[in-house]
Amino acid sequence: MGRSSRFSAASFAFGAALVASLLTVNASTATAEGIPSLPTVAAEDSRDEVQSLTIDEREALQAEIDATIAETNNGAAQISANEISWNGGEVIMTLPLPGEAAAPAPTEAALALDGVSAAEVEDVQAEAASWNGCPAGANDNRWYCFYQYAGFEGRRVQWNHAHCASGINFSDYGFNNKTTGVINTTKNIDYWGMNLTLYHDWFTGNALRVPPYTKISQLDSFHDNKFSSFTACRRT
Repeated sequence: MGRSSRFSAASFAFGAALVASLLTVNASTATAEGIPSLPTVAAEDSRDEVQSLTIDEREALQAEIDATIAETNNGAAQISANEISWNGGEVIMTLPLPGEAAAPAPTEAALALDGVSAAEVEDVQAEAASWNGCPAGANDNRWYCFYQYAGFEGRRVQWNHAHCASGINFSDYGFNNKTTGVINTTKNIDYWGMNLTLYHDWFTGNALRVPPYTKISQLDSFHDNKFSSFTACRRT
């Protein structure tokens, strides 16, 4: 074999190696670009229904979470692939998973923030099924929930504490004028039951009272998507 032939063979081998290297880099880059950059709590959410989401679905869900946190800008924290917490769990918002109309039951992470022990989680989640996802625990730890759409669909935002003197502004949680359904799981026994009063105009004017142990699948046209604030007062 002549010198030129040996040079050509060496050049070919080098070129082939370079192309292979570039293809490997490009493939790695493409793979990295195809995986959404998710917060740890979302990336490590082990629920089967979350793990089965496509990359596009995960990105779309995360975009909703990010937009809500940016809108409220008041110490919100993502606690799962589809849940946001405020004030250390005092308020939890649950988003429907892609392809689903209604928000699922709260995760163990969400319930733990509200004082539900690991031993109680299954019972609370099971009871939540009869309350359209709104959790209901022991008499002293029951929730009330507000829903974005009729039939208890769309986003769900929930509380389990009294807010009587100061009340709550829905705009602090990205839910101003977005309430169509309401559930109050608190029981009308002793002082555990809570009366909810929802207001159109920042604690004044037109109001709706929702007593303990009540479900409202769809508000009438006068109240639908009109509430800006509410109070939750223990019955006396």
